[in-house]
Amino acid sequence: VGVVLAALYLLWAYQRVFHGEPDEANSSFKEINAKEGMLMAVFVAVILVTGIYPKPMLERIEPSVNSFIEHVEGQTK
Repeated sequence: VGVVLAALYLLWAYQRVFHGEPDEANSSFKEINAKEGMLMAVFVAVILVTGIYPKPMLERIEPSVNSFIEHVEGQTK
């Protein structure tokens, strides 16, 4: 029952937020400009590349993670 109610609430909230008319306080917001759009595109690209191919990032942090694990395991023994 809880899952169904949560799904209904989320659908209702989604409809109000993304498909409803803006409030008076929010109706004066400007659309993003080209500079903001490019910055957002860079962030999205980094997120997608990291999600699709995380190996370079994981290889970079592996030595410090292994050192941390050895440190923690040494304290628990």
